[in-house]
Amino acid sequence: MFKSINEERKTFSRKVVDHIHELLASGQLKPGDKLPSERELAEMMNVSRPTIREAFKILSAMNLLNIRQGHGVFVADHSARLDNLASYLFLQTDTIYELFEVRKMIETESAAKAAKRGTSDFLEQIYETTRDCYNKVIVEQQFQTKEERDKFLSETDQQFHLSVAEAAGNEVVIRVMTNLIDLLRESRMQSIKIPGRVEQSLKEHMLIAEALIQRNTKLARSRMFEHLSSVERTLLLELELEGIPVSLMEESEPADQ
Repeated sequence: MFKSINEERKTFSRKVVDHIHELLASGQLKPGDKLPSERELAEMMNVSRPTIREAFKILSAMNLLNIRQGHGVFVADHSARLDNLASYLFLQTDTIYELFEVRKMIETESAAKAAKRGTSDFLEQIYETTRDCYNKVIVEQQFQTKEERDKFLSETDQQFHLSVAEAAGNEVVIRVMTNLIDLLRESRMQSIKIPGRVEQSLKEHMLIAEALIQRNTKLARSRMFEHLSSVERTLLLELELEGIPVSLMEESEPADQ
């Protein structure tokens, strides 16, 4: 079941984490299963015991494994593992590319459709809510704690993107975006913590909202694409600074329609 790990771009511990997650996803490791000891697993996977120990710590922090002192390491129950799927996905740079690729496919066209189809009242509401958020966070700085600020930003960011989808008037898109929210939760919270990212995102939200009330479909599409690309680049560069290798891929803007 457990295979030898060869050196590539990822750190050994990250590769062990990925391999164990594959075993969890495939069902080869089930809730309650006990993993081999550090020594046994190190021999099976041809890595050091500290590497296995570090991988166990990462998987335990994600609630994928339970470390029971004196008893061993066990696979966590199903609900705990599902609750932390977003955390695991965030650590996979390939998955970040794919998540943002999906977002660009959906949200750039949603922005264009919102500019065309959205009611004037609803588009004005998006603009006013975005402006109020910008003023509260950037201008007035109305928060006593960082935790309060981060919670507000996460909720308003989520609401902004869902509102644009709602303004587009497509029920399928709304449902897809609603389901994407959980997968985007970790990247949203991580991006909030990156210096300068909050200010940049709020400015980009304002630019998108302005394009919507102007009913400029081309500009709304372009600005949404630029916003998503900007967030993606920031997240990937942050991962690179943390020692997780990434390669930024160039992507052209969507064609005007």
